[in-house]
Amino acid sequence: MPHVEIYGGVRRYLEIGNELTRRGHYFVLFHPEGSQPEWLEFKGLIQPLSSLTKESFDIGLCSEYSLLPYYEKLNARAKFFYFLLAGHRQEKEVIKKDFYFIGNSEGICRRIKRKYRRPCYKAAGGVNSQIFYPLPREGKKDEFRILAYGRLHKKRKGTRYVIRAVERLYRKCPYLKLLLFDSLVGKEKKDPRQQIKTRVPFEFYLNLPQEKMAWLYSQADLFVSAEWRAGWSNTTAEAMACRRPVVCTRSGTADFAFHSQTALISPWPFPFFLSRQIEKLIKDKELRQSLAQAGYEKIRAFTWKVVADNLEEIFQQVAKLK
Repeated sequence: MPHVEIYGGVRRYLEIGNELTRRGHYFVLFHPEGSQPEWLEFKGLIQPLSSLTKESFDIGLCSEYSLLPYYEKLNARAKFFYFLLAGHRQEKEVIKKDFYFIGNSEGICRRIKRKYRRPCYKAAGGVNSQIFYPLPREGKKDEFRILAYGRLHKKRKGTRYVIRAVERLYRKCPYLKLLLFDSLVGKEKKDPRQQIKTRVPFEFYLNLPQEKMAWLYSQADLFVSAEWRAGWSNTTAEAMACRRPVVCTRSGTADFAFHSQTALISPWPFPFFLSRQIEKLIKDKELRQSLAQAGYEKIRAFTWKVVADNLEEIFQQVAKLK
């Protein structure tokens, strides 16, 4: 991994590593500094990239294109590239290498098989129910709160589209309020709250600890995701695990978001299309409740235990492990 800061792809490896370590496997996570993550407990081993070649492994896993020169030096019986995003500029380069391929969603696997005619095993995402679970909504009952992921510097997260969509509705729905959240990570140390200019009242929660995330999701009346090029939408899955109704795009949600059944799906991430779906849920309390319950029941099947089960099966099939 490139680091162990708060990113969805990092969470995936920490959660998978915890589950496989609990089963007695030897799991080592390599990243440049070799330091422990400060935001989530990790039960496996962590070592710096400089020690990558000091031992051999049965299985290698990598999702980071920038680390391919390091990964190719790893001594492993079978090496997998785990696709977490669609359409990366180096996708064509990695597909030519002597790796096996895993996708973190149905959409990613379908893309790899169709575009490159290469097999791609599916090991979709998961949700940790000890971190993400329903809690009572608190505070004012006369405001309608819309929650979105606030990572503004990642355009593909679509945060600004969500803000613009809510602005379209604010004049006729002046009781709307935006809730946004993010953590300061990597090189992005600017306070994102200073980058938002909107007439819609909003609160921005910055650097919340993991034990507060269930509370935050549960304070929203609706969660909205406008992602594109996502593999697995962690935040949408987490919102469902906290029994929140969801408006989302198809990106990263095809495994668990089904239109008018577990969510309302916008065909495009643009404000006009998002606002139409958001307005339906603002006006229809019964629909909000039914989608929230159906989404909650659907996402409960996506646990990190299930992800680890799938990976064990894939590894045994490919590497003939006993």
